[in-house]
Amino acid sequence: MNNLDDQIRNALSAEDAQMIGGPDDGLRIDQLVISTFRSRNWLMTIPIVIVSLVVMGLSIWCLVRFFDATETQDMIGWAMGVIVGVFMISFMKVWFWLEMQRIAITREVKKVELLTARLLQELSSRSSDPS
Repeated sequence: MNNLDDQIRNALSAEDAQMIGGPDDGLRIDQLVISTFRSRNWLMTIPIVIVSLVVMGLSIWCLVRFFDATETQDMIGWAMGVIVGVFMISFMKVWFWLEMQRIAITREVKKVELLTARLLQELSSRSSDPS
């Protein structure tokens, strides 16, 4: 943590500082994975996971067939199957990781919104207080 982080934490009330938590607080990787199945995109997440598992199985099958092939042309075909499968899996995993990142960022933004709402409420109560 740097000096600015320390100043911000010192300026917060104890309740707000506890709500924000430490810099390492947040969802663990297993909680993030589960949260993708509970998000608004869960209808898209489930087929992507299923398709990526199927493509992984097909890629492994293509790899086994590649090593069994004796003709060069057959080897090239099976190798292309493996390469295409690996690319497909990679793109689906990137989407999945971006979805987890979106959920984590949204969670942090909601914390900031809550703190802002509390601050505005406190400021409005101070301005209406006659003392």
